[in-house]
Amino acid sequence: MLADEDPIRLSLEQEVVCPHDNLHRFVLRAGLAESTIQQLQRTWAQEQARELDRLRAEIGREYSNREKALEQQLQQLTAEIAGWRSREATLLAERAKFEKEKAEQAVNLAKQLEAERETISQTVRAEELQRAKVREQILKDQMDGQNQLIQEIQTQLALKNSAEIALKRAIEDLKLSHQEALQKVALEARQAAAAEAVQKAEQLATQKFRLELDTLRLKQRELEKQRDDARQVAENLRRKMEQGSQQTQGEVLELILERELASRFGTDRIEPISKGVFGADVVQHVLSGDGRACGSITWETKNTQNWNPKWLEKLRADMIANKSEFGILVSTVLPDGVDHFGVIDGLWVCDLKVWPILATTLRQQLIALTFARLSSEGRDRKMEILYRYLTGPEFRERVNAVLRTFVGMKEQLEREKRALIKQWSAREKQIETVIDGMSGMYGDLQGIIGSASLPEIASLRLDEPDEGPKLL
Repeated sequence: MLADEDPIRLSLEQEVVCPHDNLHRFVLRAGLAESTIQQLQRTWAQEQARELDRLRAEIGREYSNREKALEQQLQQLTAEIAGWRSREATLLAERAKFEKEKAEQAVNLAKQLEAERETISQTVRAEELQRAKVREQILKDQMDGQNQLIQEIQTQLALKNSAEIALKRAIEDLKLSHQEALQKVALEARQAAAAEAVQKAEQLATQKFRLELDTLRLKQRELEKQRDDARQVAENLRRKMEQGSQQTQGEVLELILERELASRFGTDRIEPISKGVFGADVVQHVLSGDGRACGSITWETKNTQNWNPKWLEKLRADMIANKSEFGILVSTVLPDGVDHFGVIDGLWVCDLKVWPILATTLRQQLIALTFARLSSEGRDRKMEILYRYLTGPEFRERVNAVLRTFVGMKEQLEREKRALIKQWSAREKQIETVIDGMSGMYGDLQGIIGSASLPEIASLRLDEPDEGPKLL
């Protein structure tokens, strides 16, 4: 019997048909001998035992193969889990180190900003006063030059007007002289009864008068031409002075920026662009404390009355030409929607109040980015994260917060300064009122009692003007 075939199972009590005649029926037990039945039973039992052993062996082999496969899968999964845990630990360590470095940089930046804020709060009044003095001196020089030019022009016009008035008077005098001459000639001719002599004399007098009158009129036209030329020269000088004034103001603002950058950042290399050379006004090459180059900032200054968006295109071209990381436009006038400072198409725009703190912040970021690049060579992922942070909105908002705090501090300082000046003025007026009242009261008492009966007050004497008021 084959192992893959199923055995035929018949009951001994089953009724079967005789295979010879297909008619006779009998019970299967009766048709088999007892020995045959026993033999069949033993054979069946052996077949059943062999089949059971075969099935057990096959199931054992299959179970062993599956157990080995599961053990291999378990070992592989264990190794993968260990690798992932190792990678996770490495990433967590790198993340912790990065967070620590980021926190240290933030703390250092906060300390530096705080120190810079304190320095600015101490020096802002002196800087404002110094700039005000420079501007006042520039305006004074310009006004003096303009006043001198105007005085010269007025003097020339006055001389021309005087000459014109004198010429008119000479013409009038000539007319009167001519009339008097004609009357005199007529009188003499009538007296001499010489009509022909009178006519000739009148003709000569008339010719002489016309000749002198034409000469005076020609001189008058020359004076008028000189006066018109003087007015045209004055107008041209005025236009040139206005153009020169704007150019001078722009050059003064550029010189102030260059001087302040060199004063604030002594380690940096400040490169001014010569007048007449195409390009930005100043290029600031940022250097660290050990002289390492950390990048550059391109500066452009504008001192005009109207905003021009083409300035940004020029600044961008200059920044690309200089290979600078940042471009800053310092202007006395800002576009609509920008208050003190802002970012337009990746370029910084600010006024004269906030550019120092903006320069300090961007310069510090260039230095921090350089050292981060040096300390993280081979870790492109961190550099990418740091670069996204420096160029993203979070860093811009932090810079905006710092600058807005600085602007608020400066405005508060201005308000306090105005309030103190107002208080000083009020107290000064009160003191003057008290002194005037005391002086008036002392004078009234002198008038009533007599000056000899009252003690003399030194501060009210006119012979000691240098001493301060000393009320007794």
